[in-house]
Amino acid sequence: MHTYSDFDPKRPTILAIHGYPDNHHVWDGVAEHLADRYNVIAYDVRGAGESSKPADRSGYRFPQLVSDIAAVIDSLGVDEVHLVAHDWGSIQAWAAVTDESVMGRVASFTSISGPHLNYAGKFLRSARTPRAVADVAKQVLASSYIWFFLCPGVPELAIRSRATVKVFEAVERIGRSSTRSRRPAPYRSIHDYLHGLNLYRANMPAPILAPPAQLPETRVPVQVLAARKDYFVSPPLQRFTGSLAPVGRIVPIEGGHWVVTARPDVIARLTGEWVDLVAEGAPDDSVVNTGSRDVVGKLALVTGAGAGIGRATAVELARQGAATVVVVDLDAGSAGETAEAVRAAGAEAAAYEVDVSDEAAMNDLAAQVLGKHGVVDILVNNAGIGMAGRFLETTPEHWDTIMGVNVRGVINGSRVFGAQMVERGQGGTIINVSSAAAFLPSKSMVAYGTTKAAVLALSESLRADLADEGITVTAVCPGFVNTNIAKSTVYAGFSAERQERARQKADAAYRRRNYTPEAVAKAIVKAVRTGPAVLPVAAESRVGYALRRISPSLVRLFARFDLRQT
Repeated sequence: MHTYSDFDPKRPTILAIHGYPDNHHVWDGVAEHLADRYNVIAYDVRGAGESSKPADRSGYRFPQLVSDIAAVIDSLGVDEVHLVAHDWGSIQAWAAVTDESVMGRVASFTSISGPHLNYAGKFLRSARTPRAVADVAKQVLASSYIWFFLCPGVPELAIRSRATVKVFEAVERIGRSSTRSRRPAPYRSIHDYLHGLNLYRANMPAPILAPPAQLPETRVPVQVLAARKDYFVSPPLQRFTGSLAPVGRIVPIEGGHWVVTARPDVIARLTGEWVDLVAEGAPDDSVVNTGSRDVVGKLALVTGAGAGIGRATAVELARQGAATVVVVDLDAGSAGETAEAVRAAGAEAAAYEVDVSDEAAMNDLAAQVLGKHGVVDILVNNAGIGMAGRFLETTPEHWDTIMGVNVRGVINGSRVFGAQMVERGQGGTIINVSSAAAFLPSKSMVAYGTTKAAVLALSESLRADLADEGITVTAVCPGFVNTNIAKSTVYAGFSAERQERARQKADAAYRRRNYTPEAVAKAIVKAVRTGPAVLPVAAESRVGYALRRISPSLVRLFARFDLRQT
């Protein structure tokens, strides 16, 4: 048994149980983040690490494993512990929290990548829809290695030749963050691989192939951390098993099967969170957290939300079930009006007056939102301004203004809120509002088209960069939308009188087209769920996007026409 800090009986005690082919060192990274607030204890399961090897295979059966958990709890001299367990550690912990002799000694349980085997058997028989059949089929395929482990002699040969070691090292790389993952020093021995086979051979496949008619139950509050890229224990199976507890939550996280070592900070944060919630008596019913591409229950933030597409998007997010929508705009009065509309649509709202082109202001905004509301799940970088004019008519001041809002604003938002999403480790969505002008150049809108093309290029690069973090980035490219942007568009090189006349004509044209901000908002919310790389919105945008690929020369020919309404 290993204690990661001085034992204080007044602090909550977390007991960590490792899986196959690990030993207690799999928890070293997690314990680093928890040991200052909790008693963190880990022990080596039978046959692993410094534990002795039972004389025969029967010593690895569930009754003995559950008895070991009870014995460790007794040795700690505390009334109850909070279990956190991974892989086979979680499998045996499920057996313990459904055993009346141990259940009362466990205050809470955090399960990672290890189901209750009886419920796994029920899951394999649960399919009623094509999607469910596919989920079951994937899990059957992912579990095929079990039959290999049950073969006599062959797994031992593969382990001694180190072929199995290489396979496990490769699997551990699946789902790792390219920026945040920790790569621990080697800690396993060949004996961990060899002796751990007995866990499979002593306990499987009977609980899966023939689950009892009366499935076990527990009164222990359970948290299931479902890693999105876990190919051994699929998220659907983890969610199914998680429904066993009457009090609990299922939290989707980014990572693979060994997320425990890859992102120990995430595991530690969520484990500590659950321990504190249970200690405070807060979890009173079952909570299932939705995936990163859903809207229900999420925290969303929309910039440029004082009017037009931004306001319509904020309201639509509320209508579709977002828990809170943060409204950001340069005009405080307009932001407040949108916040009221969001509340009327059924969500909580908060309004902030911020210039998105101001890096310091955006840093402050991110800190305030994090402190008051948490990490943003859905970010919509919508703030933008219009500008028309030929290149030589566009002054350096014009360029500074439009680049600051349309490009720097998107960069600032993506950076400050994207960093929080990455650190949290639970994915997220970033929607950047570009324009059909990104792929339909025009000599009439040189500056505007340049900024929107930059947003499109930035979005596609960010999508690649943040893919490992489970963050989806989409560039939404509307066509002509009936908003007030035409009334505020700057016409470089025009006199005040000529500019006003051009604005009125452009506004009239937009109104005749009458493609509403609400239609764009619906497309944006749909993009949150489907996650396309680029989403052209409205017929002219879709045609232009296709034409750009089919006949670029024709697009360049159209670019030579002056589209300004004078």
